[in-house]
Amino acid sequence: MEALKFKTILFDADGVVLKSARRFSEQIEIDYGIKTAVLQPFFQGVFRECTVGRADLKDELKKVIGEWGWKGTVEELMDYWFTKGTHVDEEVVEYIQSLRERGIRCFLTTDQEKYRGQYLQDLLGHGKVFERVFYSAEIGHTKKEPAYFAFVAQELGLSTPEARKEVLFIDDDEENIEAAQSFGLQGHHYRGLEELKTFFA
Repeated sequence: MEALKFKTILFDADGVVLKSARRFSEQIEIDYGIKTAVLQPFFQGVFRECTVGRADLKDELKKVIGEWGWKGTVEELMDYWFTKGTHVDEEVVEYIQSLRERGIRCFLTTDQEKYRGQYLQDLLGHGKVFERVFYSAEIGHTKKEPAYFAFVAQELGLSTPEARKEVLFIDDDEENIEAAQSFGLQGHHYRGLEELKTFFA
């Protein structure tokens, strides 16, 4: 399928553009001895509210970092989290740049609370790699909901079904792809850069 068939491509962040050998909860256990089991109630609970903008990550972390055994500040924890958990796949970025040079608009779509969303916007948005980063805390919905894609479509002026068919959404989570397709976008399940190149060839 020729890439130029699509006028716009939406890329997932974690698992596509960003690679990490470990989850944050695994990495912090290695580096600081804070057990994954201690973190689970937070990430399975209120963190999900942070991801859709209904709670503030800084406020919620202040309530729990003492129990976790984190010795620094909330800001130091977030800095550690974002830098340790954000490894940009330079080969994927290079390929995205080649798509942009062919006139294809490229955006990052991600489920993030607002602070990491803004971090990714500063790192990869503003035309550096992507025109813009769309993150769930800004939108109020995750990518598992068609409403997420309705917001993106409105922001990009994709008002007709025909215009949406010219948008490709690339993600490594099939449930997200199903939500995008239910809104009328094209979807592709990401299995690696070489497979993606073959898909476009």
